[in-house]
Amino acid sequence: MSRRPISLSRRMADRAREGAPQPDPVASLSGILEGLQGLVEGLKSADPAETPRMVVGWSVRTLDGAVSSFGNLPAGAKAAGGTATGPTMPEARAPLVDIFEEPEAILVVAEVPGLDPAQLRLSLEGQTLLIEGGGRVAYRREVPLPGPVGAMTHACRNGILEIRLERAA
Repeated sequence: MSRRPISLSRRMADRAREGAPQPDPVASLSGILEGLQGLVEGLKSADPAETPRMVVGWSVRTLDGAVSSFGNLPAGAKAAGGTATGPTMPEARAPLVDIFEEPEAILVVAEVPGLDPAQLRLSLEGQTLLIEGGGRVAYRREVPLPGPVGAMTHACRNGILEIRLERAA
């Protein structure tokens, strides 16, 4: 038999039967609102010229399990490999990539919004596909392929890059 979670109304009814004091929902809500008001007032009083901008993020690749951080934090709070002078961003972003295996080919689909198709460079080194390109955003990613490949064709439309790699004989 599976246990169902006890609802808040049932818990309050049980406490009332036991004679336990009931929480005051108005007091709880007013405490939350007072905390939010203090936060908003603190943000309003901060001088934007003196407040450092922070950019922090993580890049997680599921294929090889690599985790890397980027960003900047104010001096004394270095945790993500950044500096207090400005954001430390990688020169090129790693596009999100999906790999589909078909009987005759391997299809690689990459999300590259802002890429100028004229600046796209694709190259094969063994069983690794290198995607590089520029435009409003620069991209670079090495994609390990599941097998040897031969001819390569590609199309880039609306920020979606499709690369078709024929399987080697």
